[in-house]
Amino acid sequence: MTDGTPPRQLFTSRWGVMMSFIGVAVGLGNVWRFPYMVSAFGGGAFLIVYLLFLAAFGIPAILAELTLGRMTGRSTVGAFKQVGMPGGRLVGWLLFITVLMATSYYTVIVGWVLKYLVISLTGQVMSISPESFFDSVLGGFAGQFLMTAIVVGLAGIVLMLGIKRGVERISTIGMPLLFVLLLVLIGRSVTLPGAAEGLRYYLVPDFSKINSGVLTAALGQVFFSLSLGGTFLLTYSSYLPRDVNLKRTAITVGVGETLAAVLAGFVIVPAAVAFGLELSSGPPLTFVTAPAIFALMPGGALFAASFFGLLFFAAFLSDVAALEVLVAAATDELHVPRPRAIVIFCILTLALGSVGMVSLDYILKSDLVWGSIMQPVGSALALIALAWVVGQGRALEAANEGNDGSPVGGVWLFWIKWVIPAGIAVILALGVRDLFGTFLR
Repeated sequence: MTDGTPPRQLFTSRWGVMMSFIGVAVGLGNVWRFPYMVSAFGGGAFLIVYLLFLAAFGIPAILAELTLGRMTGRSTVGAFKQVGMPGGRLVGWLLFITVLMATSYYTVIVGWVLKYLVISLTGQVMSISPESFFDSVLGGFAGQFLMTAIVVGLAGIVLMLGIKRGVERISTIGMPLLFVLLLVLIGRSVTLPGAAEGLRYYLVPDFSKINSGVLTAALGQVFFSLSLGGTFLLTYSSYLPRDVNLKRTAITVGVGETLAAVLAGFVIVPAAVAFGLELSSGPPLTFVTAPAIFALMPGGALFAASFFGLLFFAAFLSDVAALEVLVAAATDELHVPRPRAIVIFCILTLALGSVGMVSLDYILKSDLVWGSIMQPVGSALALIALAWVVGQGRALEAANEGNDGSPVGGVWLFWIKWVIPAGIAVILALGVRDLFGTFLR
């Protein structure tokens, strides 16, 4: 290519595209955060609101990021610069730093999941005290470093294999397996004595519980769980062939991600209610409540291994996507050879992650900055770049390239130009409030 950038790798099959993009969206937020949010914000009422917001905000925003990525054929940094966005290069590097910092602590948590998968496979999970074991995991730097290093090493191998032989292949294997494991766990959870009450809470909406808190929580969960932020989906879409239907892909990603989250709720909520356990947010749900459920369940060791296996698949594929964002930016903009870029960012991720291994508080506060604040900012910037900078004619042409069904029209462009940014503003306002509240405590 004339700018010195090597020829771009592309996804090679529609099935590979579908699985790879769902793999980007499905992560820890689906398996632990979604069941907690359902429990904390009204059960079935939250579920209904979430599905409505997915259709109204999530899928249109996915389509915008896919369009921006494929039309430019560049990762985050290059995409904003190429469309002529004022300060586009600076915007891209800001989002690059966001992904770098978020990946450093996210990878540590993936290492925790790997640790729990190991103790589940050995049957140790049935005899531990969940609270004390989780505390011991957090307190052991060497153990965390080892597991995180294994995660980073595996991700590096996948990236070395490239888009077709690495990312696409592992996604086509991992995502179907994840859904199979979810179905197996659901079969066990919903047949537990007392699970019916949990199912009733999860599925039967009490509309009197819908308030401003439920609305904002559901909207925030849509952006969080779909990995919207002008980074992951944008970068992966730069590897899309021109004949891929972006509208269909956006719908598939939104539905697939939501299906994983809803199925995870069927695993956790009925079982927790059946055993009289309270759902709690964040790490305790995954690393304390879930082991307690499996310890009480006949055949619990097998189901624990299945649960942490699917959780690892989900978290690992998102981690691979995050590292790909970094590697793609380095190869596109700095012309660093791909193998060298992979090694650099694997080492840097492990080094930065070491801080999170000694401080859970650092992870929680970092997530507020790089997740709750910067992720919606990145999504808003991607919408601005497409709807305001690219312009209507070019944006609609790019969105409809490869579309063999009903075309994307001006209503979508109006929606991403005005309505979705208003929703993001609400998320940002709440995120800033939480950020100041947390740092002042």
